Amino acid sequence: MNIKSVDDAIETYVQERIEKGKEKASERFLTYAYMKHGGDEILEFLLKVGGLARYYIYFLKIMENPFKGPEIKWLAAMLIVGLYGCFLLRNIESRSLGIFLLVGALVHAWSLVSMTAKKLRAIDMRIAIYSEIVQIVEKELCGKA
Repeated sequence: MNIKSVDDAIETYVQERIEKGKEKASERFLTYAYMKHGGDEILEFLLKVGGLARYYIYFLKIMENPFKGPEIKWLAAMLIVGLYGCFLLRNIESRSLGIFLLVGALVHAWSLVSMTAKKLRAIDMRIAIYSEIVQIVEKELCGKA
């Protein structure tokens, strides 16, 4: 069995779930599974789908954490620039430079925080959808046993 067909089934479910909801996506996923891999292959296919979905959940929880990547370093850099801007605000000659640095750091930090929040929501949504796939597979496997 080709892993590409397993991955295609998962991605089809994800896209269908986002567009049309859980019930339609579940029906389409099961229809795809039984049409494409009917008979003896269905158990193997469902086991592989469940395993790959669990792997994706693990991967998203561990590897795609936005606080492990360059975002946290960028936020730290904006904090340093903002603190330097505050330091420059004390001196009359460099006050305008301090204002620009502080405002720029605040704008970029806010942009980074909102981007990170969007990324976290997208990751959480994917994890929830992959968990639904695992539940569907477990329900089908219990029905087969």
